[in-house]
Amino acid sequence: MKLSINKNTLESAITLCNAYVDKKDSSAITSHLLFEASDDKLIIKASDYEFGLTYKIKKIKIEKEGFATVHAKNIVDMIKNLNNEDITLETVENSLFIRQKSTKYKLAMFNYEDFPEFPNTEGKQKFDLDSSDLSRSLKKILPAVDINNPKASLNGALIDIKQDKINFVSTDTKRLAIYTLAKSNESEFSLSIPKKAIMEMQKLFYEKIELFYDENILIAKNENFEFFTKLINDKFPDYEKVVPKTINQKLSFKTEDFMDSLKKISVVAEKMKLHFTKNKVVFEGISLDNMEAKTELDIELDLDDEFSLNIKIKYLMDFLNSIEAEDFEFDINEPNLAFIVRAGELETIIMPVIL
Repeated sequence: MKLSINKNTLESAITLCNAYVDKKDSSAITSHLLFEASDDKLIIKASDYEFGLTYKIKKIKIEKEGFATVHAKNIVDMIKNLNNEDITLETVENSLFIRQKSTKYKLAMFNYEDFPEFPNTEGKQKFDLDSSDLSRSLKKILPAVDINNPKASLNGALIDIKQDKINFVSTDTKRLAIYTLAKSNESEFSLSIPKKAIMEMQKLFYEKIELFYDENILIAKNENFEFFTKLINDKFPDYEKVVPKTINQKLSFKTEDFMDSLKKISVVAEKMKLHFTKNKVVFEGISLDNMEAKTELDIELDLDDEFSLNIKIKYLMDFLNSIEAEDFEFDINEPNLAFIVRAGELETIIMPVIL
Protein backbone atom coordinates (compact mmCIF):
# COMPACT_ATOMS: atom_id res chain seq x y z
CA MET A 1 0.00 0.00 0.00
CA LYS A 2 1.21 3.48 -0.84
CA LEU A 3 -0.80 6.71 -0.86
CA SER A 4 -0.67 10.45 -0.28
CA ILE A 5 -3.18 12.29 1.87
CA ASN A 6 -3.59 15.68 3.54
CA LYS A 7 -2.52 15.70 7.17
CA ASN A 8 -5.67 17.38 8.52
CA THR A 9 -7.95 15.07 6.57
CA LEU A 10 -6.23 11.99 7.94
CA GLU A 11 -6.01 13.37 11.47
CA SER A 12 -9.76 14.08 11.62
CA ALA A 13 -10.59 10.58 10.44
CA ILE A 14 -8.26 8.63 12.72
CA THR A 15 -9.19 10.75 15.74
CA LEU A 16 -12.83 9.88 15.13
CA CYS A 17 -12.02 6.19 14.68
CA ASN A 18 -9.75 6.11 17.74
CA ALA A 19 -12.81 6.10 20.02
CA TYR A 20 -13.78 2.63 18.77
CA VAL A 21 -10.56 0.71 19.47
CA ASP A 22 -9.61 -1.47 22.42
CA LYS A 23 -7.51 0.75 24.69
CA LYS A 24 -6.81 -1.88 27.37
CA ASP A 25 -4.76 -4.42 25.40
CA SER A 26 -2.24 -3.01 22.93
CA SER A 27 -1.34 -6.53 21.82
CA ALA A 28 -4.84 -7.11 20.43
CA ILE A 29 -5.71 -6.48 16.79
CA THR A 30 -8.63 -4.40 18.07
CA SER A 31 -6.16 -1.79 19.38
CA HIS A 32 -5.27 -1.14 15.74
CA LEU A 33 -6.95 0.71 12.90
CA LEU A 34 -7.36 -1.12 9.60
CA PHE A 35 -6.51 0.83 6.43
CA GLU A 36 -7.70 -0.30 3.02
CA ALA A 37 -6.58 1.72 -0.01
CA SER A 38 -8.39 1.10 -3.30
CA ASP A 39 -10.36 2.89 -6.04
CA ASP A 40 -9.04 6.36 -5.09
CA LYS A 41 -10.31 6.13 -1.54
CA LEU A 42 -8.99 5.19 1.88
CA ILE A 43 -11.28 3.12 4.11
CA ILE A 44 -10.45 3.17 7.83
CA LYS A 45 -12.00 0.66 10.22
CA ALA A 46 -12.00 0.47 14.01
CA SER A 47 -13.77 -1.91 16.38
CA ASP A 48 -13.53 -3.38 19.87
CA TYR A 49 -16.12 -6.04 18.91
CA GLU A 50 -18.88 -4.21 20.86
CA PHE A 51 -19.15 -1.35 18.37
CA GLY A 52 -17.28 -0.19 15.32
CA LEU A 53 -16.88 2.40 12.59
CA THR A 54 -15.98 2.28 8.92
CA TYR A 55 -14.97 5.71 7.63
CA LYS A 56 -14.29 6.58 3.97
CA ILE A 57 -11.93 9.27 2.64
CA LYS A 58 -12.49 9.80 -1.09
CA LYS A 59 -10.48 11.24 -3.97
CA ILE A 60 -6.99 10.69 -2.67
CA LYS A 61 -3.84 9.77 -4.59
CA ILE A 62 -3.17 6.03 -4.35
CA GLU A 63 0.02 4.73 -5.95
CA LYS A 64 -0.41 1.18 -4.73
CA GLU A 65 -3.55 -0.46 -3.37
CA GLY A 66 -3.40 -2.62 -0.27
CA PHE A 67 -4.02 -3.02 3.45
CA ALA A 68 -2.31 -1.95 6.65
CA THR A 69 -2.98 -2.03 10.36
CA VAL A 70 -1.56 0.48 12.79
CA HIS A 71 -1.84 1.06 16.53
CA ALA A 72 -4.51 3.74 16.86
CA LYS A 73 -3.05 5.86 19.64
CA ASN A 74 0.44 5.81 18.15
CA ILE A 75 -0.62 7.07 14.75
CA VAL A 76 -2.92 9.71 16.24
CA ASP A 77 -0.05 11.05 18.36
CA MET A 78 2.29 11.11 15.38
CA ILE A 79 -0.02 12.68 12.84
CA LYS A 80 -1.20 15.52 15.08
CA ASN A 81 2.40 16.80 15.38
CA LEU A 82 3.00 17.00 11.64
CA ASN A 83 2.47 20.07 9.47
CA ASN A 84 -0.71 20.69 7.51
CA GLU A 85 0.71 19.27 4.28
CA ASP A 86 0.44 16.00 2.42
CA ILE A 87 1.64 12.81 4.12
CA THR A 88 2.79 9.60 2.48
CA LEU A 89 1.71 6.26 3.95
CA GLU A 90 3.56 3.20 2.68
CA THR A 91 3.76 -0.41 3.79
CA VAL A 92 7.07 -2.25 3.51
CA GLU A 93 6.94 -5.89 4.63
CA ASN A 94 5.46 -5.81 8.17
CA SER A 95 5.82 -2.08 8.79
CA LEU A 96 3.93 1.08 7.97
CA PHE A 97 6.04 4.13 7.13
CA ILE A 98 4.69 7.66 7.55
CA ARG A 99 6.66 10.36 5.76
CA GLN A 100 6.40 14.13 5.48
CA LYS A 101 9.45 15.91 4.04
CA SER A 102 12.35 15.17 6.41
CA THR A 103 10.15 13.49 9.07
CA LYS A 104 9.70 9.72 9.07
CA TYR A 105 7.89 7.32 11.40
CA LYS A 106 7.91 3.54 11.32
CA LEU A 107 5.17 1.46 12.94
CA ALA A 108 4.77 -2.28 13.29
CA MET A 109 1.72 -3.86 11.66
CA PHE A 110 -0.45 -6.85 12.57
CA ASN A 111 -1.95 -9.23 10.04
CA TYR A 112 -4.90 -7.35 8.54
CA GLU A 113 -6.74 -10.63 7.93
CA ASP A 114 -7.12 -11.00 11.72
CA PHE A 115 -9.16 -7.81 11.95
CA PRO A 116 -12.74 -8.48 13.15
CA GLU A 117 -15.51 -8.88 10.60
CA PHE A 118 -18.11 -6.11 10.55
CA PRO A 119 -21.83 -6.98 10.45
CA ASN A 120 -23.83 -6.23 7.32
CA THR A 121 -27.42 -5.16 6.69
CA GLU A 122 -28.51 -8.42 5.06
CA GLY A 123 -31.63 -9.82 6.71
CA LYS A 124 -32.06 -6.81 9.00
CA GLN A 125 -35.15 -4.62 9.35
CA LYS A 126 -34.98 -1.01 8.21
CA PHE A 127 -35.85 1.71 10.71
CA ASP A 128 -37.04 5.09 9.38
CA LEU A 129 -35.83 7.88 11.67
CA ASP A 130 -34.12 11.17 10.88
CA SER A 131 -30.52 11.16 12.11
CA SER A 132 -30.77 14.57 13.78
CA ASP A 133 -33.93 13.51 15.62
CA LEU A 134 -32.22 10.34 16.82
CA SER A 135 -29.07 12.12 17.98
CA ARG A 136 -30.95 14.97 19.64
CA SER A 137 -33.38 12.65 21.44
CA LEU A 138 -30.65 10.43 22.83
CA LYS A 139 -28.64 13.45 23.97
CA LYS A 140 -31.62 14.67 26.00
CA ILE A 141 -31.67 11.53 28.16
CA LEU A 142 -27.96 10.73 28.19
CA PRO A 143 -27.26 12.27 31.65
CA ALA A 144 -29.59 9.74 33.34
CA VAL A 145 -27.89 6.66 31.83
CA ASP A 146 -26.17 4.67 34.58
CA ILE A 147 -22.54 3.45 34.62
CA ASN A 148 -21.42 -0.08 35.60
CA ASN A 149 -24.84 -1.08 36.91
CA PRO A 150 -25.18 -4.85 37.51
CA LYS A 151 -28.38 -4.69 35.46
CA ALA A 152 -27.05 -4.28 31.92
CA SER A 153 -30.07 -2.45 30.51
CA LEU A 154 -29.47 0.50 32.83
CA ASN A 155 -26.04 1.10 31.25
CA GLY A 156 -27.77 2.26 28.10
CA ALA A 157 -30.89 3.92 26.75
CA LEU A 158 -34.16 2.36 25.60
CA ILE A 159 -35.69 3.38 22.30
CA ASP A 160 -39.31 2.34 22.67
CA ILE A 161 -41.08 2.58 19.30
CA LYS A 162 -44.87 2.83 19.45
CA GLN A 163 -47.40 3.43 16.65
CA ASP A 164 -47.72 7.18 17.20
CA LYS A 165 -44.52 8.09 19.04
CA ILE A 166 -41.04 7.05 20.12
CA ASN A 167 -40.03 7.19 23.76
CA PHE A 168 -36.33 7.58 24.53
CA VAL A 169 -35.76 6.40 28.09
CA SER A 170 -32.89 6.13 30.58
CA THR A 171 -32.56 5.64 34.33
CA ASP A 172 -29.88 5.32 36.99
CA THR A 173 -32.53 4.17 39.54
CA LYS A 174 -32.53 7.60 41.23
CA ARG A 175 -34.08 9.38 38.25
CA LEU A 176 -35.90 8.43 35.07
CA ALA A 177 -35.64 10.56 31.92
CA ILE A 178 -38.18 10.24 29.11
CA TYR A 179 -38.07 12.18 25.85
CA THR A 180 -41.08 11.70 23.56
CA LEU A 181 -40.77 12.18 19.81
CA ALA A 182 -44.09 12.35 17.95
CA LYS A 183 -43.81 10.05 14.94
CA SER A 184 -45.98 7.50 13.16
CA ASN A 185 -44.39 4.05 12.90
CA GLU A 186 -45.38 0.96 10.98
CA SER A 187 -44.50 -1.48 13.77
CA GLU A 188 -43.82 -1.47 17.51
CA PHE A 189 -40.48 -2.67 18.86
CA SER A 190 -37.70 -1.54 21.20
CA LEU A 191 -33.90 -1.29 21.18
CA SER A 192 -31.44 -0.80 24.06
CA ILE A 193 -28.26 1.05 23.06
CA PRO A 194 -25.09 1.13 25.24
CA LYS A 195 -23.98 4.48 26.65
CA LYS A 196 -20.58 4.51 24.93
CA ALA A 197 -22.28 3.98 21.56
CA ILE A 198 -24.71 6.84 22.25
CA MET A 199 -21.82 9.17 23.03
CA GLU A 200 -20.07 8.40 19.73
CA MET A 201 -23.32 8.68 17.78
CA GLN A 202 -23.46 12.36 18.78
CA LYS A 203 -20.29 12.98 16.72
CA LEU A 204 -21.58 11.18 13.62
CA PHE A 205 -25.32 11.55 13.28
CA TYR A 206 -25.55 14.99 11.71
CA GLU A 207 -25.78 13.62 8.15
CA LYS A 208 -28.62 11.70 6.52
CA ILE A 209 -28.36 8.00 7.42
CA GLU A 210 -30.09 4.69 6.92
CA LEU A 211 -30.79 2.57 10.00
CA PHE A 212 -30.97 -1.22 10.16
CA TYR A 213 -31.46 -3.51 13.14
CA ASP A 214 -32.11 -6.99 14.41
CA GLU A 215 -32.28 -8.33 17.97
CA ASN A 216 -28.51 -8.02 18.40
CA ILE A 217 -27.17 -5.21 16.21
CA LEU A 218 -27.96 -1.64 15.14
CA ILE A 219 -26.31 -0.36 11.94
CA ALA A 220 -26.29 3.24 10.67
CA LYS A 221 -24.79 4.00 7.29
CA ASN A 222 -24.45 6.58 4.54
CA GLU A 223 -21.97 7.21 1.74
CA ASN A 224 -19.27 8.44 4.15
CA PHE A 225 -19.41 6.02 7.09
CA GLU A 226 -20.92 2.85 8.51
CA PHE A 227 -21.47 2.55 12.24
CA PHE A 228 -22.56 -0.49 14.22
CA THR A 229 -23.19 -1.28 17.84
CA LYS A 230 -24.24 -4.39 19.66
CA LEU A 231 -27.53 -3.92 21.48
CA ILE A 232 -28.04 -4.63 25.16
CA ASN A 233 -29.61 -8.04 25.57
CA ASP A 234 -31.42 -7.31 28.82
CA LYS A 235 -35.02 -6.29 29.44
CA PHE A 236 -35.41 -2.63 30.36
CA PRO A 237 -37.53 -1.92 33.46
CA ASP A 238 -41.23 -1.12 32.95
CA TYR A 239 -40.66 2.62 33.05
CA GLU A 240 -44.31 3.56 32.44
CA LYS A 241 -45.23 2.21 35.87
CA VAL A 242 -42.84 4.65 37.53
CA VAL A 243 -44.47 7.80 36.10
CA PRO A 244 -46.94 9.27 38.63
CA LYS A 245 -50.48 9.19 37.24
CA THR A 246 -51.81 12.07 39.33
CA ILE A 247 -50.17 15.32 40.45
CA ASN A 248 -51.17 17.36 43.49
CA GLN A 249 -49.12 20.48 42.83
CA LYS A 250 -47.88 22.01 39.57
CA LEU A 251 -45.41 24.88 39.76
CA SER A 252 -43.81 26.83 36.89
CA PHE A 253 -40.38 28.51 36.94
CA LYS A 254 -38.13 30.49 34.62
CA THR A 255 -35.33 28.17 33.51
CA GLU A 256 -32.58 30.80 33.63
CA ASP A 257 -33.54 32.09 37.09
CA PHE A 258 -33.76 28.62 38.59
CA MET A 259 -30.47 27.50 37.05
CA ASP A 260 -28.74 30.64 38.34
CA SER A 261 -29.84 29.78 41.88
CA LEU A 262 -28.72 26.16 41.53
CA LYS A 263 -25.25 27.21 40.40
CA LYS A 264 -24.80 29.39 43.45
CA ILE A 265 -25.48 26.44 45.75
CA SER A 266 -23.60 23.83 43.72
CA VAL A 267 -20.19 25.43 44.41
CA VAL A 268 -20.58 24.40 48.05
CA ALA A 269 -22.83 21.32 48.12
CA GLU A 270 -23.98 18.35 46.04
CA LYS A 271 -27.35 18.24 47.81
CA MET A 272 -29.76 20.94 48.86
CA LYS A 273 -33.04 21.67 50.58
CA LEU A 274 -35.63 23.43 48.44
CA HIS A 275 -38.20 25.22 50.59
CA PHE A 276 -41.32 26.39 48.75
CA THR A 277 -43.40 29.24 50.16
CA LYS A 278 -46.15 31.39 48.68
CA ASN A 279 -43.80 34.20 47.68
CA LYS A 280 -40.35 32.62 47.26
CA VAL A 281 -38.23 29.48 46.95
CA VAL A 282 -35.30 29.10 49.32
CA PHE A 283 -32.25 27.15 48.09
CA GLU A 284 -30.10 25.87 50.96
CA GLY A 285 -27.03 23.69 50.50
CA ILE A 286 -26.63 20.53 52.54
CA SER A 287 -22.91 20.33 53.31
CA LEU A 288 -20.87 18.11 55.63
CA ASP A 289 -17.87 20.48 55.61
CA ASN A 290 -19.20 23.22 57.88
CA MET A 291 -19.80 25.42 54.84
CA GLU A 292 -23.07 27.18 54.14
CA ALA A 293 -24.80 28.30 50.97
CA LYS A 294 -28.21 29.87 50.74
CA THR A 295 -30.08 31.93 48.17
CA GLU A 296 -33.68 32.86 47.44
CA LEU A 297 -35.78 33.16 44.32
CA ASP A 298 -38.66 35.61 44.68
CA ILE A 299 -41.74 34.26 42.95
CA GLU A 300 -45.48 34.12 43.64
CA LEU A 301 -46.60 30.50 43.96
CA ASP A 302 -50.12 29.16 44.24
CA LEU A 303 -49.59 27.01 47.34
CA ASP A 304 -51.94 25.85 50.08
CA ASP A 305 -49.09 24.94 52.43
CA GLU A 306 -45.35 25.45 52.55
CA PHE A 307 -43.18 22.36 52.03
CA SER A 308 -39.58 21.29 51.43
CA LEU A 309 -37.73 18.83 49.17
CA ASN A 310 -34.22 17.44 49.64
CA ILE A 311 -32.64 17.11 46.20
CA LYS A 312 -29.37 16.17 44.52
CA ILE A 313 -28.43 19.34 42.64
CA LYS A 314 -26.87 17.55 39.66
CA TYR A 315 -30.17 15.94 38.71
CA LEU A 316 -31.92 19.29 38.31
CA MET A 317 -28.95 20.87 36.52
CA ASP A 318 -28.74 17.95 34.07
CA PHE A 319 -32.41 18.40 33.24
CA LEU A 320 -32.20 22.17 32.81
CA ASN A 321 -29.08 21.84 30.63
CA SER A 322 -31.02 19.47 28.36
CA ILE A 323 -33.91 21.83 27.58
CA GLU A 324 -34.23 24.93 25.41
CA ALA A 325 -37.51 26.18 26.91
CA GLU A 326 -37.64 29.45 28.83
CA ASP A 327 -39.93 27.88 31.43
CA PHE A 328 -40.23 24.47 33.02
CA GLU A 329 -42.71 22.74 35.30
CA PHE A 330 -42.25 21.20 38.74
CA ASP A 331 -44.87 18.51 39.47
CA ILE A 332 -45.04 17.39 43.10
CA ASN A 333 -47.20 15.05 45.17
CA GLU A 334 -45.59 14.54 48.58
CA PRO A 335 -42.13 15.71 49.77
CA ASN A 336 -40.95 12.12 50.28
CA LEU A 337 -42.22 10.86 46.91
CA ALA A 338 -40.77 11.12 43.41
CA PHE A 339 -41.41 14.46 41.68
CA ILE A 340 -41.35 15.40 38.01
CA VAL A 341 -39.61 18.21 36.16
CA ARG A 342 -40.76 18.70 32.59
CA ALA A 343 -40.40 21.01 29.61
CA GLY A 344 -41.79 20.28 26.17
CA GLU A 345 -41.21 16.63 25.29
CA LEU A 346 -38.70 15.94 28.07
CA GLU A 347 -39.64 14.87 31.56
CA THR A 348 -37.47 13.56 34.37
CA ILE A 349 -38.85 11.76 37.41
CA ILE A 350 -36.51 12.29 40.38
CA MET A 351 -36.38 10.65 43.79
CA PRO A 352 -35.81 13.07 46.69
CA VAL A 353 -32.75 12.59 48.87
CA ILE A 354 -33.29 10.77 52.16
CA LEU A 355 -31.24 12.40 54.92
